[in-house]
Amino acid sequence: MRFLNTSSFQLSTFSAIVILGLSLVSCKGTKFLAENEILYTGADINIENQGKIPSKKALTNELSELVRPKPNQSIFGMRPKLWIYMVTRDSTKDKGLKNWINNKLGEPPVLLKTAIPENSATLMTNSLYNKGYFQAEVAYQVNKKKKTAEVEYTASIKSPYRIRHIIFPNDSVAPDSIDSATPVEIRKKIQSIKDESLLQVGNQYKLDVLIEERERIDRALKNQGYYYFNPDYLLFQVDSTVGDRQVNVYLKVKPNIPNEAEQVFFMNNIYIDDDHQLVRDTANIRADTIMVNDYHYISNNDLFRPRIITESVFLRPDSIYSRKAHDQTLRRLMGLGAFNFVNVRFEEVGSNLLNASVQLTPMKKKSIEAELQAVSKSNGFAGPGLNISFRNRNTFGGAELLTIRGISGYETQISGRQSGLNTYELGLEAELLIPRFITPFNIRVSSNFVPKTKITLGYRLQNRVNYFRLNSFSFALGYIWKEDVKKQHEFNPININYLKVGNTSTVFDSLLSSSPVLARSFAQQFILGTTYSFTYNTKLEERRTNEFYFNGNIDISGNTMHLIQNGVNDEDATVEEPYTIFGTAYSQYTRVDTDFRYYHNFSSSSSIATRFIAGVGVPYGNSSTLPYIKQFFIGGTNSIRAFPARALGPGTYVTPDSVQRFLIDQVGDIRLEFNTEYRFDIYSVFKGALFFDAGNIWLIRDNPERPGGTFDTKTFLNQLAVGTGFGVRIDASFFVLRFDLAFPLRIPYPGEEERWVIDEIDIGSSTWRKNNLILNIAIGYPF
Repeated sequence: MRFLNTSSFQLSTFSAIVILGLSLVSCKGTKFLAENEILYTGADINIENQGKIPSKKALTNELSELVRPKPNQSIFGMRPKLWIYMVTRDSTKDKGLKNWINNKLGEPPVLLKTAIPENSATLMTNSLYNKGYFQAEVAYQVNKKKKTAEVEYTASIKSPYRIRHIIFPNDSVAPDSIDSATPVEIRKKIQSIKDESLLQVGNQYKLDVLIEERERIDRALKNQGYYYFNPDYLLFQVDSTVGDRQVNVYLKVKPNIPNEAEQVFFMNNIYIDDDHQLVRDTANIRADTIMVNDYHYISNNDLFRPRIITESVFLRPDSIYSRKAHDQTLRRLMGLGAFNFVNVRFEEVGSNLLNASVQLTPMKKKSIEAELQAVSKSNGFAGPGLNISFRNRNTFGGAELLTIRGISGYETQISGRQSGLNTYELGLEAELLIPRFITPFNIRVSSNFVPKTKITLGYRLQNRVNYFRLNSFSFALGYIWKEDVKKQHEFNPININYLKVGNTSTVFDSLLSSSPVLARSFAQQFILGTTYSFTYNTKLEERRTNEFYFNGNIDISGNTMHLIQNGVNDEDATVEEPYTIFGTAYSQYTRVDTDFRYYHNFSSSSSIATRFIAGVGVPYGNSSTLPYIKQFFIGGTNSIRAFPARALGPGTYVTPDSVQRFLIDQVGDIRLEFNTEYRFDIYSVFKGALFFDAGNIWLIRDNPERPGGTFDTKTFLNQLAVGTGFGVRIDASFFVLRFDLAFPLRIPYPGEEERWVIDEIDIGSSTWRKNNLILNIAIGYPF
């Protein structure tokens, strides 16, 4: 087979583990049950419908979640946790290994007698009623088979009821009893916002939507000064007798609500304490406060510049109380990143007046963190790393976050096509995050989130011993802001990198001299870039059935400088004689890449995750090739896992043996990649995954040094590498350790008829396993 020997992993050990595991789960655990005990194995839900119902499959899944109890966990019909419990349950000791295994790894049997089908059927009936299936009936039947039993539920339903009319207070068709029971001013307020109602004529009746509508109205009233109003004061009445499987929905305010709930409240005095302590009584020190922008500002230690804090408070003296302004204040103050706790307390004073106390508990201003790493990469490099960070969370009194990081690491290639390559890296980076925009003109963004100005300055030294030393200097000035919880923007108008390769060896020099294109990508150069990134992420919200993630980046370099120099110079730049700054050429290119992900959650224990990546970089003007650090590569633990990092492409190109050890020239200008994996729970913190990866990289222009590497719309699909495999993840929430075992299904570089290698799979062959199986060990999920 081909060259894919990149792991020292021996399958003999793996086979032994598999055999042991299969022996463990071979028993279903039922033989340990007492004679009169029957194991409950779960429920089967059937829906018999008369008429059309929306999303029958989704409704079935919702009903399944209501069934109690949940059966014992199973894997392919086996119940390893139950088996462990049964074989260790006779322990007479309260301590010891056997007792620990029984309690921590085992699971007691879920017996049929603990399942009460009547209760589950009632829950299902109520749930169906709340979704508009008013005449629903749920029957059940217990199906026994030797020592196990399953409960079969059958829900008989008709088409759901839909909304015919929505009657708000003060509507002309509202009964007199509704209007007369509703305070006049609140009635007018509800009328003014009814066009934004979540209830729509023709929609299916759902109790959940009515509850959300109550909360919407409550938020709207609180934003108009009704501080003491409560959604429980709102009542919906539903009339299902209007016929044609329709309902009229009436909204009313309950009678005899507290008098203060009908009153509009105004803000009076607002006190801000920027060093709040639980043991301090702020009432005793208010006489010593200073006035800042009409706020009473308390600052015993002068920790912050008052204006920075007051600009994040949206509650205004002498204004109507607003819950929106209240929430914005909490969100913005926490977004400053300088406080452990933020609280706003309200106190009623006088007639319809509220005092507010904004209580801020700062974090420790300075901290030092050290992180010791053990790095294992998909390209066969491994070694230790040490990172030290210093943080100052209030550098200049304006909640600025200054982070200084020292980075060090050593790696050696311990496996793969070659071994003995040593690399060490040293770096120093300073990053300053300022919680506001610093610009020559005013920029308006969402007031719900803190906009930030980001300034970074860094240096990195990467030394591949006996080959080359890469020096990299960087400076960036940019801005980060959010539209809402899902959308984030990052714009860096200035993003400068300076790259210089030094201390090159004779071997490395000979490689560069034989490849002018590669030599230009490693040449000393400036990158004068402007970058923009947009991220859309629904996974930041509560878990949904369908979740999306999108990240798009654009990187433009050298255009402004080239335009200026082209205007003042008589001669145009060429590849041999490019324009320079301080005697050093600069890169000119445009690079775009996107990352789209889709997650479909079948349940809390299983999902499908899919990712599509596309990127292209085009050099022009002052450059004939992208800088090496801006080129695309593919393969590795977070990419196509059946191939090592940088071991694919471009196109059908194969790296000569003389340069394989560098792993530096399998990069390209175009990248396409598709990944999908089915994720499922095994038990406890152990998760499983079946995955499929495909993709490749290509060159945008012909390069005789890398034949077969150019992108062609007619042939690129035939040049995709394809791999698959199985993964085990240890997911402890705060930490995920991932083991993905992969092998290729398709290799892009042989002859066209030889690329699919499915028929060559031979798990029993040690030669095949050695040349094809790759064990990827990584931290975190691949996407």
